[in-house]
Amino acid sequence: MSHDPRKPHVDLQAHLTLPDLRAVVEVVEGASQLVLELLRNPIRDWAKGDASPVTSIDIAVDRFLYKQLRPLLPEAGWLSEETADNMERLNYRYLWVVDPIDGTRALIAGQPEFCVSVGLVETGVGPLLGIIANPSTGELFYGVKGRGAFDREGARLRVKREWHLETAKVLVSRSDLARGLWRGLHNEQNLHPLGSLAYKMALVAQGRFDGHATPAPRSEWDAAAGMLLLSEAGGIATDAHGRTLRFNQRKPLYDGVVVASPLAHPQMMLWVQESARIWMARQTE
Repeated sequence: MSHDPRKPHVDLQAHLTLPDLRAVVEVVEGASQLVLELLRNPIRDWAKGDASPVTSIDIAVDRFLYKQLRPLLPEAGWLSEETADNMERLNYRYLWVVDPIDGTRALIAGQPEFCVSVGLVETGVGPLLGIIANPSTGELFYGVKGRGAFDREGARLRVKREWHLETAKVLVSRSDLARGLWRGLHNEQNLHPLGSLAYKMALVAQGRFDGHATPAPRSEWDAAAGMLLLSEAGGIATDAHGRTLRFNQRKPLYDGVVVASPLAHPQMMLWVQESARIWMARQTE
């Protein structure tokens, strides 16, 4: 029997956490399938209060994930981009940190760069498991703290083990690129614009790119699943000041994000600090 490319190839039952990873992966796969079904029809999009875009798909997937994930660990709280934040989550030891569609602008533009991102974090400890799925490409990435991170075919994720400044492949935000924040910092042919932070983190964890950096604010739901994958793949994720990403904060925001292999991270930090200087200078013009 041929292998279904949308089914994980390895035995997920061997990688258990609280809750069962197999069950969480099935929920994320279900969310990805829901996205594909909803994309068959025109989608509605509008601007939220902070001017960021949201679509009818974001909302539908958020509701699906909430309904399916909460019963898997009833004692866990909930933090999602598309659910009104409740400060009661600060009292929970475990927290689902979810972005139903990370890369909404890419979804609206028809670019295959958005993903479903689900992480389970332990307050004061960090991510315990993470799953990222790209509905458009069929890619799936998953991992458990201390037990590794893998792609759909079961190949273990590993960050790049070599670092060459001149040829380094760097993932960048399209908005950062449009603002000119990378002008003169690195060879343009080695800058690769991509929509979703979670997807960027998965691709760096997979070793396909050297790193990603942005001085712009990012949220916990953008990074929870990706940080688990990156950590298990031997990489580093910090804010733009080099501080480890923390979860279940009162204000779930980071002052920029830098993700890379240990060899690449110092240079990525230099780049993000320079791009932050450019950004601040342009805001005062």
